[in-house]
Amino acid sequence: MSTSMRLTRTASAIAVALGLVSATAIAQDTSAAMRGSIVGPQGAGAANTKVVIEHMPSGSRLEVTTDESGSFIASGLRVGGPYRVTLDSDVYRDATYEEVYLKLGETYRLNAQLETQAAERISVTGRAINYASMNNGSSSSFGQEQIESLPTYGRDLKEIVRLNPLATQLGDGDQLVVAGNNPKYNSITIDGIGQNDDFGLNNNGYPTQGSPISIDAIAQINVDVMPFSAKESNFTGAKVNAVTKSGTNELKGSVFVQYTSDSLAGNPNESIYEPGSGVPNVDYDEKTYGIGIGGPIIEDTLFFYANYEKSSESESPYRGPIGSNASNIANVSQEALEEVLSIARDVYGLTDSQLGDWNIPAEEDDEKLLLKLDWNISNEHRAAFTYQATKGNSIRGNYGSDGSLALSSSWYNNEQTLNAYALQLYSNWSSNFSTDMKLSYKDVEALQEPMNGRTMGSVTVQVDGDRNEITFGPDYSRHANYGENSTLELQLNGEYLIGDHALSFGYQYSSTDIYNLFVQNALGSWEFWSLENFRNKTANRFYYAGSLTGDVNDAAADFTQGYQALYLQDTWAPTWDLELTFGVRYERIFAKDKPTYNPLFAERYGFANTENLDGKDLILPRFGFKYQAADDIKVRGGFGRYGGGRPNVWVSNSYTNSGMAFSQFNTSSLPSSVYSNNVDPTTVPELVQQSLTQDGYVNAIDPNFELPTDWRASLAVDFESFDIPFMGEEWFASAEYIYSRRKDDVQWVDLARRQLLDENGNPVTTADGGRPIYVVDDPLDDHEPMAPGDDNGVERYDLMLTNGDGGNSRIFTATLGKAWDNGLSLRTSYTNQDVQEAVAGSSSTAVSNFRYPVAIDPNNVEAGTASYMVEHRLMADITYKTELFSGYTSTFGLFWERYSGRPWGYVLDTFRFNKFGDQPTFYSTARYLPYIPTGADDPNVVYTGGLDYDTFAGYLAETGLDQYAGGYAPRNTRRAPWTTNLDFKFSQEIPGFVDGHKGEFYINVRNLIALFDKDAGQKHVLPFGDNARQIASVNIDDQGRYVYGQPYNYGDGWDVLNQSPTRYEPTRSSWQAKIGVRYRF
Repeated sequence: MSTSMRLTRTASAIAVALGLVSATAIAQDTSAAMRGSIVGPQGAGAANTKVVIEHMPSGSRLEVTTDESGSFIASGLRVGGPYRVTLDSDVYRDATYEEVYLKLGETYRLNAQLETQAAERISVTGRAINYASMNNGSSSSFGQEQIESLPTYGRDLKEIVRLNPLATQLGDGDQLVVAGNNPKYNSITIDGIGQNDDFGLNNNGYPTQGSPISIDAIAQINVDVMPFSAKESNFTGAKVNAVTKSGTNELKGSVFVQYTSDSLAGNPNESIYEPGSGVPNVDYDEKTYGIGIGGPIIEDTLFFYANYEKSSESESPYRGPIGSNASNIANVSQEALEEVLSIARDVYGLTDSQLGDWNIPAEEDDEKLLLKLDWNISNEHRAAFTYQATKGNSIRGNYGSDGSLALSSSWYNNEQTLNAYALQLYSNWSSNFSTDMKLSYKDVEALQEPMNGRTMGSVTVQVDGDRNEITFGPDYSRHANYGENSTLELQLNGEYLIGDHALSFGYQYSSTDIYNLFVQNALGSWEFWSLENFRNKTANRFYYAGSLTGDVNDAAADFTQGYQALYLQDTWAPTWDLELTFGVRYERIFAKDKPTYNPLFAERYGFANTENLDGKDLILPRFGFKYQAADDIKVRGGFGRYGGGRPNVWVSNSYTNSGMAFSQFNTSSLPSSVYSNNVDPTTVPELVQQSLTQDGYVNAIDPNFELPTDWRASLAVDFESFDIPFMGEEWFASAEYIYSRRKDDVQWVDLARRQLLDENGNPVTTADGGRPIYVVDDPLDDHEPMAPGDDNGVERYDLMLTNGDGGNSRIFTATLGKAWDNGLSLRTSYTNQDVQEAVAGSSSTAVSNFRYPVAIDPNNVEAGTASYMVEHRLMADITYKTELFSGYTSTFGLFWERYSGRPWGYVLDTFRFNKFGDQPTFYSTARYLPYIPTGADDPNVVYTGGLDYDTFAGYLAETGLDQYAGGYAPRNTRRAPWTTNLDFKFSQEIPGFVDGHKGEFYINVRNLIALFDKDAGQKHVLPFGDNARQIASVNIDDQGRYVYGQPYNYGDGWDVLNQSPTRYEPTRSSWQAKIGVRYRF
């Protein structure tokens, strides 16, 4: 290979020592690699030079030989280090590089120019990776030392990942949102084992209730939004890849215990957005302890590492009645609660154990185990085995809105168990050919058990005319709910070096067995719209669904789905300064089972409900480049197509809801007196159970469904060392622009709806012509609906998963930082996002994914501001290491971020309104965007119920919606409040009991800013998915005009600007401290 020879011996030594050589992502890996070009004094390739790579802690040794061009490659290396690399030449003077460190999933570039035998021997000492300078834009890496220095109050992987400028850890369920994408679209792997929620039920993105692994067990973590390697897939959010620690020739370990409670926290103020709501009382207590140990079984050959951690927590209830000191207050008086409980006992004969109470603490546990073996089979072959077990629970409830008080009988214990195994084999067969094999198995079991058992159904009682309510009995989604999924994965990867080209190729296989029992309302659900009706045992609404065999377990979905993939890639390094990556990936889905065929569905709509994605495929091209434009300036970028990461539960809905396994009760099939009068919530009437037919509501997949993908492109510039006047030398900076276009995104439509036609056969719309009017039309029913709601007493909806508008995103991020020699390091970043999407896909059920997207027409949702977009985010990470006591390290870590709130917007209040064509299941859902009148004389709008144009115009002006006059307000025009996080960690080493041992005291403080300003530290979060508030009630007159009135919940003091859907989180709004001690040996 010819070279410009601009990298002299000295420059080469400096490049290796500072870690400034380029690195190539090898993605989704559990190892590192090294590649380089060795040339002689005149620039010709130093052929047959031996490259000896030694991992000093474990004694592993790999020897490869350069080819005719002087190129070499070595794969399957342990991450981290230190390594010693020796260049042994029979022609030129040898060179040795000490203290070389390798990053997870990347290829370290070592390019060197050897001198003549007469020259002095080259010996270069490197230093540990400066991770702070590598956390730029779409790609970040975090090492063990950085992980230990960070404030990690929750001991969660996401507390490390949030250092990536594009990542935000949102308060609702600790969701990890990256680049404005649905948290469910991320992919997380640890030691090659998938850790993301494959099925798609958890808000936190994990298959477990908490972080699936102890952060003490992590050696390195990578975060990548746009890996250009064709090896990567199965995400359209971000790829989070971690590798655990391994044993070495030295026996080392640590034990720790930490504690926190409300006595180590501040007292939160009342919400600044809800004056008069009172000061919440937050009670909690948490203990955590753990141990990690690793060492040799056979020196230089076989090693072990083990880690165990357990935590237990007790927390005060989420919401209580008026006058209580609960974290959040429901608009329900203590008197109303007592009356409901009295009626339940005296009239229905229910016991306290069936009813429960609101004032019960939540008891939660979390347990993690990791076992790992590393085997140096020979100098050329290495193997690793990992076993992981995690079990945890959380207490949850369908808490509803601020007007809802849920008793503990409607809460449930969500317990999940993960067991996983992984075997990996790394082989360097020759100096230019290497392979790796990964085989893994993961099993996840999810139990969702009602707190007070399943001895009755669900009961909701409205206690006043403002929809304030009390709920007790098992949550309707927990009546029959159990899931288990197991995944088997195989990866075979190879790499072959041909001069300047490194050819990568491989095969990947993944198969998931899914069992999902999910029948809502299987025990019956009753709604009473007044206390009087409840006292009289007269229900206003009744829901029931059951198996047609009489055994609800027969309604479970049980199927297998997976994919196979092939990829080919060329990483070409034509010069030392330029690297180009060209790759292509082919994926094909297989599905062994089909949903049960429903002949009535096929007769209604002309196609079968048995689509299962079998045979759907993708071609995913990738291109990337890295160019060292100058010694300290690197330009990088590329483009590619990315697919996968959608939850399996969306496919599972088609198996569960075939209309054949179980059926929803049709209230028109029996006189209402059967199920509404003389209600007994412990028993579903036998006549109701017998009335079920094989004609239930169906969830189907569009036969023409295309797999969603993202086209992404990025361009970045890294300034790796420059001076800032008056601020010092060797700063680093980065700027990156990312564009993404989503193709064939998911959407759910209702097949049972058709647009109403007038007598001339023309589509009927609202008077402005902007909103279609639907009717529910069952082709198997002779009745011809003439208006919305004219459904002959039959409610029917059949939902289809299909493709819709995809949207796009534009993201800019910039990073600036520096590491000083005195132990101080600083990194700051700013990120701006403009993300558009149609459907957030935030729910696990087709009903909710159809019900909640905010739109003009729910059957044709248009792209708008994305629900998970974080428009602005500023972040700073500061670490300082010193010795307050000689010989004992003192570490200060500070993490600060401030980001804009998630979007929300305004909709029409459609409580019990069906004139747009909604069935009863949907017609109280607040999801319709409002038409904005042009003025008082707009012919499309009239006013009623105490609302006139002037008042409504005031609402529009206050909210900024007046700018959309003559059209429809777009979705998500408002933002939740900005959030400020300031987290702090201090650790101090102390003497151990014997030589070589050290103790450590540490304290983690979350939301430190609340210690100085309680209001500044307040956290107000939005629930997942689309969020909105009603700006006007709506009706349609016989001319198709909108009839606007005051919102249903309008009352004295109602302020349109303060009708935010955010939820106050008092626990996180106060400062919280955890204290701990650790002993290292």
